[in-house]
Amino acid sequence: MRSLLGESPEATLFALTEQMASQGVSLVPRVVPPEAEFRQWTHYPEKDAVSPATKSRWFYHAHPPEQREPGEHGHFHLFLPLDDFDGIEPLAEAKPKTEGKTPARVVHFVALSCNLDGIPTHWFTTNRWVTNEYFMAGNAIIDRLDRFDVTDAPGDPLVNSWLTAAVAVFRDQIAGLIRTRDEKLHGQSLDDRKLEILSSGPLDLEAIA
Repeated sequence: MRSLLGESPEATLFALTEQMASQGVSLVPRVVPPEAEFRQWTHYPEKDAVSPATKSRWFYHAHPPEQREPGEHGHFHLFLPLDDFDGIEPLAEAKPKTEGKTPARVVHFVALSCNLDGIPTHWFTTNRWVTNEYFMAGNAIIDRLDRFDVTDAPGDPLVNSWLTAAVAVFRDQIAGLIRTRDEKLHGQSLDDRKLEILSSGPLDLEAIA
């Protein structure tokens, strides 16, 4: 990732967090303006935030209240481009949701939940059907986590830089969640609607202070 002024990812993440706090605007209001009508399931931004350089991407959305965890507003879904996995056969391919429409060539690796104040609270992984992705084995994803960089994506640069830094800082935790995901799915269906969230863990900035 391209850190601020050559700082470490940890220093970058703290600096960005402090900058957002000093402005009194957390992650979610920067993605979903408070004055805008917030629509459940809608992607924010509409066509996702995609890096022109790396093709990494993210989007934010929320489920209906009865499908959210207590205190959750919504969550970010983070993806690597399928092109990063050239030569590796996916365990499952994305399925067109609409006839004739080509699904996005992406590999989901983690999601980040945010509370009602727009503050990130925890990471989690999901089954393939949740994001309709090209599902890759965990080790292949872990080997490529360092490639996630959305600092040049459209939208609020603080959000893009924060997400990039957060993945770098919590890389080992995310890798552990991906390994647990694969363990939970061993012998299970990637399309089993009863298997949705497969692993989760807190995003704890104090743990890296």
